[in-house]
Amino acid sequence: MIFKQGLEWSLRFKERKSNGAGVRWRWFTAFLVFLSLIAGQVRAGDLAPLKLGIMPFNSTLALLKTHQPLKRHLEAELGRPVVIYTSADYFTFVNELLDGHFDLAIAGPHFGTMASERGSVVLFRYKADLQPVFVVRDSSGIVNLDDLRGKRIGLSSPLSISSIGGVKWLQDSGLRLGQDYHLVERTTHGAAVAAVSVGELDAALTTHTPLKQIPEDVRAKIRVLPLDIHIPHLMTVANTQLGPKLTERIRLALRNFETTPEGREFFRETGYLGYVVVTPADIKSLKPFVDLTVQMMRQGQ
Repeated sequence: MIFKQGLEWSLRFKERKSNGAGVRWRWFTAFLVFLSLIAGQVRAGDLAPLKLGIMPFNSTLALLKTHQPLKRHLEAELGRPVVIYTSADYFTFVNELLDGHFDLAIAGPHFGTMASERGSVVLFRYKADLQPVFVVRDSSGIVNLDDLRGKRIGLSSPLSISSIGGVKWLQDSGLRLGQDYHLVERTTHGAAVAAVSVGELDAALTTHTPLKQIPEDVRAKIRVLPLDIHIPHLMTVANTQLGPKLTERIRLALRNFETTPEGREFFRETGYLGYVVVTPADIKSLKPFVDLTVQMMRQGQ
């Protein structure tokens, strides 16, 4: 708008002046174009930040630190600021996600599936498989999954996908909550595993990915008892209100992230391996976990 007005003013100025004033007209026009460019830069700088919500599977500081490379890349590619958000707990996060609180979100696959049913656009999931595992203290007498009967099992949240997967396995194995085992909630995966490492809990439910992100001294004190469950990994979803053009720009930016040095380091350190497209088979495989999640959310209300 400013550029258009400037052009109109310059033409009027030209009509009033003789040909001998051409130099002054050119300088005036250049000045107006300069002002329009400045105004355009101000408008670009004033674009609202994109809100990137990340499921609280780790401490806030750890989430911020881990995702700084992604944040910087998106800002550079999209030309606007990106602000990272998380929530106090999983229940709050999934409700904020479903309510459209975030522009972008990195969410558990069950949450991503639920968001897609509300209209959110699923962009990618991480390439690595998400495998729930039980973690026990290295010096513990628990050597197989049958030894978990009667034990105290820690988890980051009843709504985390590792918890949902592990609880489903316990149910399918005929173990009853409160009678054959007891669940103890901790704030994060790391906190649950740390409690096992010092003997406060007998076991913890987690996945291989958070284990890569805990301190080495804690990791040295634990053993992993794997489950034969493989689930699609964390999903990145976009709020439908972003519109198709911006959503597609974000999709391309994420793809480009894999090719950058920072992106390759990010995927190596986290164990995520990269991005892949979410398939109908992924969504179908998640249905039992989504159903159990909805059931647990209703019980928690």
